[in-house]
Amino acid sequence: MPERPSPARLFSPALKGLSLLLGILGQALTFSRARLAPGAHFLYYTNLTNLLAIALMAALLAFDLRALKAGRPAAVPGWLQVPRFAITAGILLTFARFSLLLLPRMEASYLLSADNLLVHNLVPLLAGLDYVLFAEPGPGKDIRAWQGLWAPALYAVLVLALSLMGVRFLEGAAAPYFFMDPAQNGWFSAGEGRLGVAWWLLIILALQLALSRLLLGLNKSARLRE
Repeated sequence: MPERPSPARLFSPALKGLSLLLGILGQALTFSRARLAPGAHFLYYTNLTNLLAIALMAALLAFDLRALKAGRPAAVPGWLQVPRFAITAGILLTFARFSLLLLPRMEASYLLSADNLLVHNLVPLLAGLDYVLFAEPGPGKDIRAWQGLWAPALYAVLVLALSLMGVRFLEGAAAPYFFMDPAQNGWFSAGEGRLGVAWWLLIILALQLALSRLLLGLNKSARLRE
């Protein structure tokens, strides 16, 4: 007979379920008020990482509920370990990038809006909390900090390719974010109030690497305290 799950084991699916619901709500609110064409909505890093986090939380919640029903500890398949880390680290960059680079450019009305608080703050932080508390890489599945670079690196390639193909974003910009716009900043410029896209990308990748190391460190500390 399956043993009664402890409150700690119940907290895991509860956290994943909350993250999933808030992620869906955040995307629904963002989509409803966006000034973008429907397809363009999915070309922004914030929305892409939120969608990936939604899919991840749905999968993890399914594993947790299956384990609870069977009365055994939850286990994440080995093939999902690296994607889980990369998606979580990637959406944490959404929080850090917005807070450090974009927040000063935003109107106060948007900063206090439900969609901003969800997609840029609550969903990324809840995803990070879930990884810190419940990620347990299996034997031989050591996660490396550099694997957290996948999301921003692939996104940079996508955006630069679209920009070179002539795709335009909000208000005709050549890129979705000012620091990725070579028409505005150049590629390798520095000085006169401008910094080239190449330097911005290096800064963002360095920030992502720092976030990845922090995420792994907090997860390791949480597991050692168990």
